[in-house]
Amino acid sequence: MEANNHRPQALYPAQELTSEQRKQLAINLIRQGKPVTHLANEENVSRNFLYKQKLIATSAIDQAFEKKEKNDKVLFNIPVTKAWLWSIVLLLIFHCRSSYRGVIKFFADAFDQKISPGTISNILQDTISKASIINAKQDLSNIRHPALDEMFQGNKPILTGVDTLSLYCHLLSKEDHRDSDTWAIHLWDLMDQGFNPDYTIADFAGGIRDGQATACPNIPCNGDVYHICQMLQKLKRFFANRAKSSLTALNKVNAQMEKAKEQGNAQQYSKKLAIAREKERKYRELLESISILVGWMQHDVLKIEGLDPKSRRDLYDFIVDEFKKLESIHSHRIRPVRIALENQGNKVLAFVDVLNEKLKNLSQKYNVPLYLLWDLCELQRYSQESTTYHEKAVPLKRILKHKFYNLQNDVLKAMQSTPKASSAVENFHSRLSNYFFLRKEVGNKYLELLRFYLNHTPFLRSARPEREGKTPAELLTGKQHPHWLEMLGYDRFQAAA
Repeated sequence: MEANNHRPQALYPAQELTSEQRKQLAINLIRQGKPVTHLANEENVSRNFLYKQKLIATSAIDQAFEKKEKNDKVLFNIPVTKAWLWSIVLLLIFHCRSSYRGVIKFFADAFDQKISPGTISNILQDTISKASIINAKQDLSNIRHPALDEMFQGNKPILTGVDTLSLYCHLLSKEDHRDSDTWAIHLWDLMDQGFNPDYTIADFAGGIRDGQATACPNIPCNGDVYHICQMLQKLKRFFANRAKSSLTALNKVNAQMEKAKEQGNAQQYSKKLAIAREKERKYRELLESISILVGWMQHDVLKIEGLDPKSRRDLYDFIVDEFKKLESIHSHRIRPVRIALENQGNKVLAFVDVLNEKLKNLSQKYNVPLYLLWDLCELQRYSQESTTYHEKAVPLKRILKHKFYNLQNDVLKAMQSTPKASSAVENFHSRLSNYFFLRKEVGNKYLELLRFYLNHTPFLRSARPEREGKTPAELLTGKQHPHWLEMLGYDRFQAAA
């Protein structure tokens, strides 16, 4: 049988038309305005076919000229790879502090993709090893005044160390104990990375201080002003509540007395009223005394803008003696505070000695008496816009003349570089709690990755302008580093300019 090399003939002529011919038919129908029947006969096609082509053309024209909403405009296209999705997992967990279930829901709703808790865990495990290597290689020799502290998560202590100037976290470890041996081991490990500060700042927990004495006995451990102020405020609050309660009780007895007078039976409340008046007077006077002493301690002794070292210590000793006199009134509450102040005085005021050494250097540099620099330090207690500041600055300007402003700037720098509290590590703890509350268990591997992330993420805002937009690692080393995702081996998406 002879093979048929020709295509089978179409049943309808319209089937043979190309897309270009169909487009031309639609254009002719729109342009010429001929009756559809005439054009159908000329082209040997049906009217329904022509209507269909016209509809396609007019729909395309409408779509081309349709005004699109701004939100529907395609801004850019992202090349989605497995590595890019992994980086999204890390961003959700650390930037957004998301739980595993939150990541799973995000992938389902945003990408129409499934991801399991096991996959998320594997991504973190793969990243932890890279972060640990970077953490271990960091040179810690630039840390001069670190703050050491402890926090608890799941009834386990987390040992923490933060540089007070750069806010770089050099220690974040969950342990079974917080004794001196545990602290000493961690400090030895840090010393292998160049950790050798001028001094540390810590509260009066025995484990921290004994551990540091064992690991680095030549490094002083200064006292933390924050906890002393907290203890004093707690004492003041207690007696403020007692004074308020005693006043309420006195008013109640007075009301009872007035009612009894109307009934001619006031004698039964005479003794009760005398006792209530005496109690109210005792707590009111005690609160006034304690408020004055706490105010002196906070604003004259422990504030860095203040008196010279000798004046501070004399006032400190006076305050301690006054607390000792008040012990007989309420020994249970006052005596522990007095003993703490008495035992910790040298450590709490250590920051004054540090600042004094810096001011001595400035005294030699500018060839001016040291007491004038302390007067400049005390001057900073007042706003430069206030009349008090200018009144106190006039005699100093008269003595120092053209040196005044340069000296004042250098004194301010010395004060700002002399930390006196462990508030840096306390603030760091408050940031950590945001990452812990969704997790029942927090292991050291996760803490290692979290420490890397916090050290290499820039501050969005800061009370100190020099920190804004920089990471703790950059502030510590003075050198820029790549984005934290790039340091972990991920390529970041860059939108076209």
